[in-house]
Amino acid sequence: MSEFETQLRQILESCGLTHLAFYHRDRAKMFSAEIPEPQDESPAEAISHRLERSGRQLFYILEELASDFAELRTGSPIRTVVHVPTGALLYHSVAAESHLCCVTRADLLGELIPRLAEGIVDLRPSLSHHLGAHRSYPSRYARREPPSADPTPSPPHGATDTDRPETSGKAAEGTAYTVDQATGADDVPTATTDLMCEALGVHGLHYLAYYTGGAPTCTVDIFADPAVRSFLGSSTAQQRRDRYSLLGQLLPGVTGRMNTSLNALLEGEMRQIVLNIERGAVYFQQLREHCYLLGVSLDQSHLAEADRHIEWLGRELASE
Repeated sequence: MSEFETQLRQILESCGLTHLAFYHRDRAKMFSAEIPEPQDESPAEAISHRLERSGRQLFYILEELASDFAELRTGSPIRTVVHVPTGALLYHSVAAESHLCCVTRADLLGELIPRLAEGIVDLRPSLSHHLGAHRSYPSRYARREPPSADPTPSPPHGATDTDRPETSGKAAEGTAYTVDQATGADDVPTATTDLMCEALGVHGLHYLAYYTGGAPTCTVDIFADPAVRSFLGSSTAQQRRDRYSLLGQLLPGVTGRMNTSLNALLEGEMRQIVLNIERGAVYFQQLREHCYLLGVSLDQSHLAEADRHIEWLGRELASE
């Protein structure tokens, strides 16, 4: 067994998964825990085969949406979480054209995502060597696509997850918050604003917007903090707010088209998508119908902290 395959098995075990699929584009290699397959499953519909097929279908769906993400001026997806009848389908970028896919119980996502992200960081150094020796894996479900005269460029690499602090969900002391409520949004509970502020931090999320009915009802950010200001580059804080506000209004159109395909192919619905953006990531987190969060981290080196905060905030707001 190669070092790369050994690391994948370590991810499988550390995350408590029964099945894990590694993909190079739409070609998969499956890894399974040492447990027997359910006796009531036919070989063609065993859990690992269903996961393999689901991951490939999600790959095709995201490929079809690549031009939509380009129009939004975001990079490729870092992570996509889809609600499916068996729980949650988690699809996570490893590097350009390579990703992992697994299924878990929805209530375990909060602890699984940081473990998987940490395992992916350790996996990346051995990936290029592995792909050099094995460019792709054949799959019994793979379909042959005709060559394209104008192939889509490879998406950028997923964000890294290194040097992250072990902190709680609270923002750093002394953080300078900017809070804005939309006109006529007086009914936004103070508790909601407080939770959003609590989820922000210098080493994590830097901007959050709470949307209802397709419009932001409340936004909070810490762009005024000296430690965050350097991430803005030549943009002003207001220019960033305007851009992210527009992004939050446009993303539901893309996720709506994505859900149409997910419902047809997987009986699923998108819960979260994380996209590369500049030196960080943008989070789109569905809370309930017509209600969602948009979060932004400007620092790729602390996305694990941002992951924990957006998951915590999503749980808190969904239970309100």
